[in-house]
Amino acid sequence: APSSVWISTARSLAVFDISEAIENGVCAPYPVHGAPLDGRTPTPTRPKPFQCSIKPRSAKADVLIQQDVDY
Repeated sequence: APSSVWISTARSLAVFDISEAIENGVCAPYPVHGAPLDGRTPTPTRPKPFQCSIKPRSAKADVLIQQDVDY
């Protein structure tokens, strides 16, 4: 089951171009270190929130996304 979830997620994200957010012509800052899940361990286990730009990778990808939204 975990493999199926991974493949499904990868396929869903494949139609998007995810990049740094641009604010006033400058890349938006993003955190370097993650945050511990339980607050007790110093090891980062998940990223801090950050801004990004998410756009369809192509016109064909945009059509696929719209078909899924309309479904």
